[in-house]
Amino acid sequence: MDAPKCLEYAYPGATKRVVSYPLQLTATATYLYFEARKGFTIFSIFRNPMFLMMAFSVGMMFVMPKMMEGLDPEEKAQMQRQMKAQSNPTQMIQDLLSGKGLGGDEPDPKGKKIKN
Repeated sequence: MDAPKCLEYAYPGATKRVVSYPLQLTATATYLYFEARKGFTIFSIFRNPMFLMMAFSVGMMFVMPKMMEGLDPEEKAQMQRQMKAQSNPTQMIQDLLSGKGLGGDEPDPKGKKIKN
């Protein structure tokens, strides 16, 4: 078999030239196949969603008791009634559907009846 016919076609639109065989090829650029591994930074921990959820939960453990201290005794009693009503899910759903709300039968704080 004869030597292959080799053509140099440098770029689209360029003229084709016959090149002698064997080919002499030289690299004009290098290609990076792999990305360099990023280094460790302490701030990458703070951007982690799991850490953010944990920090929020721990923060709320400290903030919620402080918020409860600032409530009026009436508001505390109302919240305790609501929490007691929520302990039984079936009763809570029945109260919601009957229009009583979460706290059960509560009088209007102003002593007025509310018309629907």
